[in-house]
Amino acid sequence: MYDDQSRLDLGQLNIERGSYSAAFDIFYGLAKDRASEDALYALTKMCFDGRLNPEQINTLFTLQNSNSSLGNGYAHFNVGLMFERGMGDVKQDYKTAVEYYEKAIKEEVLDAYCNLGNIYILGTGIAHGVVPNQEKGIALLKKGAEEGSRQAAFTLGSLYATGDIIEQDLKQGYLYLTLAAFAKHDQAKRVLLIFEHAHPGNYREEFDTAQQQYWKIETMRRLYKCV
Repeated sequence: MYDDQSRLDLGQLNIERGSYSAAFDIFYGLAKDRASEDALYALTKMCFDGRLNPEQINTLFTLQNSNSSLGNGYAHFNVGLMFERGMGDVKQDYKTAVEYYEKAIKEEVLDAYCNLGNIYILGTGIAHGVVPNQEKGIALLKKGAEEGSRQAAFTLGSLYATGDIIEQDLKQGYLYLTLAAFAKHDQAKRVLLIFEHAHPGNYREEFDTAQQQYWKIETMRRLYKCV
């Protein structure tokens, strides 16, 4: 008989092997029967990474909709993601996605800052009544990055570095890309190498700021685990 941690480890092992259906069944069982937040997080990541088929998405949506009223942050995030992307039988609706991301933020799901910030910056929800607001979007990404979302840090750093969508700021770009790299974001280190080659300069102050912020985040996480 597996305990919850062993089942979580088995689910992760199946993901690493590419056995996504088996992983889904394990995590879904833990989320449904044990209300496991770790399992819900794993399902969220699978959903975000496109590892679920339409039937699994619909099954997860039903579970998340029933759980969202209980104040579960990952449920809110997943429902928001499904409405943002129009997944499974869920029709794309950015206005509803925004509402669920806002709920997820209140439940401290940090990546919701990134998704919500992108909607405001890119203006993707304008057809659904979500007015573009770059200032608000940037503020959301900064908040998410400073709270510990490595995806928010990477996204904001990339936006500042390229200057394609928001005004270019190389020092801010370096700072947030470095923060994402400290947090072990998969792409951040590679992007930083390209950045440093394309934009040589003195970024020592930004490096130190990113390092200090990373350790501040890590300290708060460790304290939280001890509570």
